[in-house]
Order: sequence, then C-alpha cells, then structure tokens
Amino acid sequence: MVPASTFLLVAALEAGVPAFRPYTYMAQGPDKTRIAVDGESLVLPVPERRGGPGGTIELFVMRLKATTPKPGAPILYLHGGPGGAALEHLDQPDFRALFSELRAEADVILLDQRGCGASKPSLVPERQDRLRENTLESRASFLDHLLGVASRVRGRLEKEGHDPRNFDIVQSAEDIESVRLALGASRLTLLAHSYGTQLAQEYARRHPDSVSRLVLISSRGMDTSMKLPSQSEAFLNHVAERARADATVGAQFPDLLATLDRVLRKADSAPIEVPVDDNTTKTVSTYRVGGFALRFIIAKFYLHDPDSTRYLPKMLDEIDKGRRPWSLTFNLLQMMHAPVSLVWFTTDAASGASAARGETIAREAVAARLGGAMNFPFPEINRAFGMKDLGDAFRKDVVTAQPTLFVVGTEDGITPLAQTEAIRRGFSRSLLLRVENAGHNSVIRPPEVARAIRAFLSDQQVPATARLEPVGFVPLITPAAR
Repeated sequence: MVPASTFLLVAALEAGVPAFRPYTYMAQGPDKTRIAVDGESLVLPVPERRGGPGGTIELFVMRLKATTPKPGAPILYLHGGPGGAALEHLDQPDFRALFSELRAEADVILLDQRGCGASKPSLVPERQDRLRENTLESRASFLDHLLGVASRVRGRLEKEGHDPRNFDIVQSAEDIESVRLALGASRLTLLAHSYGTQLAQEYARRHPDSVSRLVLISSRGMDTSMKLPSQSEAFLNHVAERARADATVGAQFPDLLATLDRVLRKADSAPIEVPVDDNTTKTVSTYRVGGFALRFIIAKFYLHDPDSTRYLPKMLDEIDKGRRPWSLTFNLLQMMHAPVSLVWFTTDAASGASAARGETIAREAVAARLGGAMNFPFPEINRAFGMKDLGDAFRKDVVTAQPTLFVVGTEDGITPLAQTEAIRRGFSRSLLLRVENAGHNSVIRPPEVARAIRAFLSDQQVPATARLEPVGFVPLITPAAR
C-alpha cells in the first residue's frame, strides 16, 4: 500500500510547490561573530485567505535535517510574538541547542509565520517609522505614533495588492496545514513558544488528525491575548520580595514597590529625559518618557524573565536618584532597532477578549500600578486595520486528547504557572515540566529541558522538574562609578 504521505507530497508538487534548496543561516554569535547553520529552505506560496477573495502570499520555511536514519514526524517550531520570526531564534544559543537536540528525533522545521521574518509580504514597519523624541511623552502621543505607523503599513500592503485583515491566527493555522502538505507529512509534532502555543492549539483544534504531539512552552490560552493587570501586580510584589532578600540590592531596596511608586509619580509629573547617542551622526537626541510609556516599558521589558527583571532595581534607582537613565536608553534602542511585525496588532486585535475578561481587565486596571499598559495599544490600534473579532467560539478553551508536554518557568511574569495549569485542564493526556528559577525565554536554557522534550517525543520518562541557577539582580550604579 502506498503511504498517504506520498499522495500528499504528489498533490503538493502538482500544485506547484517548489522544492527545498540548500540554505545557510548566518547566526549572530558572541562578540558579533557569525555561526553558520546549514539546512534547506523553501519559499511556499499559500492563499492569502482561504475561502475568500485574494491572491497568494509567501511563507519562508527552513528545514534542519534529522540526524537519525529513522526520523519521526517533522517537528514544526511556532515562534511567539505575534510578530517574531522563527529563523531569528537561531541567533539565540538556547534555541540552537534545543533544535540540535531535537534533530536526533526528526527534522526540525522553522516557519516564519505570515507577515513575519523572511515571509512576504512583511508587516514590519519601515525605518522612518521609528520613535521620535516626543513620541513617549503621553499615552495619546504614543498611540498617535503607532496608529500612524500601522496606517502606513496598511497602505503599503494595500498598494502591493494585499489585505492586512487576512493576517490573523485562523489563516496562520491554515498555513501550518499548507506546510504539512508541502512536507508530505501525514502528521506534525508542534513545538511552540509563547503566542506560538495559542497558534498550535488553534491548529490542533482545526486539524486534530494532523497532529502527532504538542510541546507547549510558556503557554498562552485562547482567551489570554489580553493580559490581566492583577497578574503584573502580583509579579511586581514577587520581584519586590526577591529584591528585599537579594544580597546585591537588598540594602538599597527594602521596599521596591515604594521606589516604583515614587518613580511613576515623577514620570507622571514630568517626562523623564533620556539621552540617546547616535554613533553615526555623533549627535545626542533627548527622548522624553512619560508615566504611561514608563509603565508600558516596565510591562514589556522587565516582567517576563529574570534575564531582564534583574535590571529593574537599577532602572528605578537611576530615575529615583536623578541619574542618567542608562537602562531606559537601552530600552529605547530596543524599541527603535528591533521592530516587530505588526502582525502583533492584526492577530491580537482579531483574537480579542471575551466580555467577561474585558470587564475583569477594566476593573483591575484601576488599582494596578501598571494600569492597562500591558495591553496597550489595544483596542484602539484596530482603527488602523479593522480586524474582525473571531468571537467567543474561538476563545473557548481547547479540549484534546493529543499527547502534550507543557513547559513553564516559575519566574515567568507574563505566562505564569497558574495560566499553564488552567490551559492544561483541557488536555487529557498531558505532562507538566516545571523549570525552577526560569522565565519566559530562559525556560529552555537548562540542558535537561531539551533532553526532557526529546524524551517526551520518544515515549521515554519525562521529569516533573528542571532547574536553572537563580539569577541575581545587577548592582546599582553608585555616584563614584558613574
């Protein structure tokens, strides 16, 4: 009997799917060195919208070939964001090590999702859409800037013959099915991180027979696109307790929350001036960061992982003491030089929030220190795109019997353990790997995590816990050291 996968491959080739070609990704190594990652690439044309009008878009796919002579189901990696890029994860040693470990089980497939990375069209803003000096002065100026950027991206896409309203999680889930057919695979193993876990759940719900297993890392639920303010408030309290007990900063931060409150009042009263050096023009520009933007920066950059949380006391101390805010300078450079695809805006606007969750968010934002900053610029940003809400049927919890491994770090402030446990209730055949002292991204850093995922894929015993060495807070900048 001819395997079903053979028929799928023939059908895909007859549909005009191009073949994989040798491809080398030059990863960013230490000290700006380059590391060659050899594989194969495929530019895959897919419908821009299934079941509706429109042409095609292109997905960029990279395959890292299995190192075993008898590979299992291809392992498709779904990156987070929305708006990230799968291939860029090859720049990170932790992810390179994970992919290398899993190649001993099967091919590892890296998909730059629609609108992201090397896939076309791109929803990444142009360079001229970077922050201006006054962009972050107020919520209104910040929102006006993002609406302008989003409108220009929409205009560019429409000029190219595309409709940005087609860039949502439902169409991305169908892209995965197109990738499966192009691979000639009867089933896929889904390896997903952050937002990618929500996409993986949608695909498993739509195409249950196409899924072999799921590995969901730092998981996001179907109705958690919009964050709960109480979640960030609880994590800030946790960080304050850690800072108080820390040997490096504890003496200066017996009450981190009191310092945070002073800093926020200061920024609300007058924007923080942040000098940024331009090495090209040899000039210095002064950016102004108001209270709302400061809350947004804290929510986006300081609460997801110990790798970044460790800098929070230093950042607060710089502002509190009136010193040059070097930490904010770094954050602004991150925002200016590493723009994400605006698939972030289109996808999350369509995914939305249930009425009950929306009411909870509004109620909690009144009392939380960061207010609703973690959900900015929603819902207003949708003025630029007009995304259709996917509705409560989409936001309903996924229920499945597919074998699933959940991986979560105990120091993850944006997809915490409690959220993973709630999602897991719908997965009747699931395991949980809890990684002590790890955060949203560093959760895969301990080598035993990659080994545990590989064990899960090969039906071996999976440990319940792994451990990352605790990450301490960075020293404060003293007057003598400035």
